[in-house]
Amino acid sequence: MKKQRNSQAVKVNLSLFLLFLIWANSYTLIKLAGKDLPPSSIAFLRFFIIFPFLFFFPSLYRIRTVERKDLIKIILVAILTVPAYHLFLNNAETILNASVAAITAGFSPLLTSILSVIFLKEKLGIKIYAGLIISLLGVTVLTYGISGRFEVNNSIGVLLSLSAVSSWAIATVISKPLFEKYRPLDVTIWSIFIGTLFLIPFVRKDIINQVFNMHFSSIFAIFYLGFLSILWGYTVWYRALEQKKASSTAAFIYLNPIVGSASGVVFLGERLNTIMIIGGLTIILGLIFANPLKMED
Repeated sequence: MKKQRNSQAVKVNLSLFLLFLIWANSYTLIKLAGKDLPPSSIAFLRFFIIFPFLFFFPSLYRIRTVERKDLIKIILVAILTVPAYHLFLNNAETILNASVAAITAGFSPLLTSILSVIFLKEKLGIKIYAGLIISLLGVTVLTYGISGRFEVNNSIGVLLSLSAVSSWAIATVISKPLFEKYRPLDVTIWSIFIGTLFLIPFVRKDIINQVFNMHFSSIFAIFYLGFLSILWGYTVWYRALEQKKASSTAAFIYLNPIVGSASGVVFLGERLNTIMIIGGLTIILGLIFANPLKMED
């Protein structure tokens, strides 16, 4: 039994590792798509291209059997993980570079941990709270390091990025109890389907012209963000939540600051000054300090 559990732990952790490698590069791809598209169009198009494929999943049609109280939770998860998260993040990247957005996103595990304690009654040790303080310090240093002072524009960008992180963390905690009744794939498909509908009000009238004027890099970015980051990525994420605590599943997000910032530097030529690097490393230190990667009993 222990051997089987260890094998399962390896599979789950490996899938999460690969997932966050893909997600970490999403910050760079959003920045690339942003050269041709506004934030709302990027969010809508990446979900629009996978929308037809949702009808091939039998899970979609089982939404009629969902209890009314659970449907409300699913709608909340859909709103938080689709329009809220993506619009906050995309708008943040119009102000911040991809590297900074990726580093800021690393704050999610600790926020998820705190929410898990409050709403899921998960037990966390003193390390979580110490890690929170360390990471908060890192966010502050990072914000200052962007321009060498606390500017309103930079602060708004970091706030938008943290709002995206908060949306995801809240959705993670809300969705966890749903897995006692429904499969992760069910929750994934339902949330994507409903969430895409909530994006429609944000669609701009000139989106067709925007699509026809997209460069190849933007087209590649949208397909990457749609099929890899969402259709495959969300399925892996919810399946992991079925087998691990919300707090430690989110711990894999500390790959985002590392890979995401490196991706921005390599592919976009972004620069990180010494203070920004110190702030980013401080955030990562807080995450590693507070979140051991292990399977729970």
